[in-house]
Amino acid sequence: MKLEIGYHHPFEIRKYSCFLKKAAGIKILYLSDLHFNWFGQRLAETLSEEIEKIHPDIILLGGDYTDSQMGLYYFHDMMDSIAHFKNIFAIGGNHDRPRIQQTRQIIETCNGAWLDKSSATITSGGLTIQIDGGAPATPSGTADLSILCLHKPIDVAKFAHHYHLIFAGHLHGSQAVLWSTKNGLYPGRLIYKWNRLSAHFGNCQYLISKGLGDTLPIRYNCRKDAILVEVGASGQPT
Repeated sequence: MKLEIGYHHPFEIRKYSCFLKKAAGIKILYLSDLHFNWFGQRLAETLSEEIEKIHPDIILLGGDYTDSQMGLYYFHDMMDSIAHFKNIFAIGGNHDRPRIQQTRQIIETCNGAWLDKSSATITSGGLTIQIDGGAPATPSGTADLSILCLHKPIDVAKFAHHYHLIFAGHLHGSQAVLWSTKNGLYPGRLIYKWNRLSAHFGNCQYLISKGLGDTLPIRYNCRKDAILVEVGASGQPT
């Protein structure tokens, strides 16, 4: 177990696989809860370097990007560094509300699409992919891969069958983990039902990030993270 105080501790990339009948070979990266502030330079630089190494086909941004006006500066730096990537989609989080228009402008200026409570359909790796942002949408019925990008985890049981992948963040793993099981990270799980790393609903994977930053920078046994999913054909591990 490890106590982390401050803004400059490392994060991990949690890796998962998603298998489809149709061939793919694409990488999806979900980043959430960056909480950039005056101390955001190192995180911006490290994230930019890591994204370049991973070279994802789709980047999903799950909200809570900044905690201050100065945080917008570092968020812009990070976004500008990855603007050459295609298929960047973003939604807002609760901490983004005071600066929502500036945040959206940065994302759209840097080749990203603002997807809050809307959908996009793209083609990548020979797949037709529907991405819903912020809330579930009506399935197209033609997508090979369906994705829902959330900020705050919600109960997805009623609509999970429409999706292959659902991502969320917001909870930060409650920033302190004393013990964990397949059902959650404790003691936070006693208060927040979705304080966990993942859940399965049939063919749908529900993946929940512990975030990349904090407003109050104290964590115990709760490493910051981003989520990477590699999509491949059934029976052919990525």
